[in-house]
Amino acid sequence: MTLFLFATLNLIVLFLFLRMKKRLHVLEIILYWLIASYLFQNYSALFYMNFKTLVIPEKLSYEFSHFLNRILLYPVVMVTFLQVYLTSKSYITKTLTVTSYILLLGIVEWIEHLTDVLIHKNWHLWWSLAFWTISLLLLIGVMSIFRKMLFKGAHHL
Repeated sequence: MTLFLFATLNLIVLFLFLRMKKRLHVLEIILYWLIASYLFQNYSALFYMNFKTLVIPEKLSYEFSHFLNRILLYPVVMVTFLQVYLTSKSYITKTLTVTSYILLLGIVEWIEHLTDVLIHKNWHLWWSLAFWTISLLLLIGVMSIFRKMLFKGAHHL
């Protein structure tokens, strides 16, 4: 049942991502997807294997659910965040966008906890929020640098 829930959630998010108007170049999408996946892979591995503060039960459906979320769900949400962030014009809407996606990613992570896919042990909620804040701000920085290199000499951004 848990695997079905997360597989469905991943498919819905992927479908919505594919249907949305793209504001990012295909190279950007690939790069940001890889970086987002890399960030969450390391976050998951560090706290799972080294600190033992995250536990993934040794049940295939839970392990596969977490794998799907690491490879698909979190990177898609983070790339979608960048597309929405690009459309934000004012500082207030940019701040609201960042805050909304930090909360969204934190909620998804805690849904994994509530469904026993990713169990937090001796964990503080602010650690999750801090990780998502750092990740999204890092992606904004990478996007800013990469867009300058990608569109260097172009008349439009």
